[in-house]
Amino acid sequence: MSGSLLSRRALLRLGGAVGVLGAGLLGGCDLDPGSSSTPTAVPPSDPDQHIVQAARAELSGLVLRLSATAGAGSLVACHRVQLAALDGDPASTTRRGRPLTPAQTVAREHRAAERFTHWAVTCQNGDLARVLASIAAGIRMQPVLGDAS
Repeated sequence: MSGSLLSRRALLRLGGAVGVLGAGLLGGCDLDPGSSSTPTAVPPSDPDQHIVQAARAELSGLVLRLSATAGAGSLVACHRVQLAALDGDPASTTRRGRPLTPAQTVAREHRAAERFTHWAVTCQNGDLARVLASIAAGIRMQPVLGDAS
């Protein structure tokens, strides 16, 4: 009789251990199918994504127009590097816009610097703000803008 009593005790201990372990594993589970929330398939949108897209479009437009402008090779190279900093695709070299006059070049560069400054101030991401501010400063430092002052 004592042999069966030991096995019964061992069985009870094993059952208790499995019960405690099972409760711990299932403790975080929601077994009610009606109350389960479905996981979001799309991550939350980046509040600064529209700024990044606008900045890429601005630089792509400058590269496109300046590629057709005589003497603007250094500006084009500068804007390509800035576009790469924003993970933008380089503008197509096969398609070119109309060339800009020197006055139009200066006006567009000033406008771009102002836009990048505005975007740097209004975006929420600090790293992005620093990149945008650096681009604005890089545009303002171009010799073509220094000659126009």
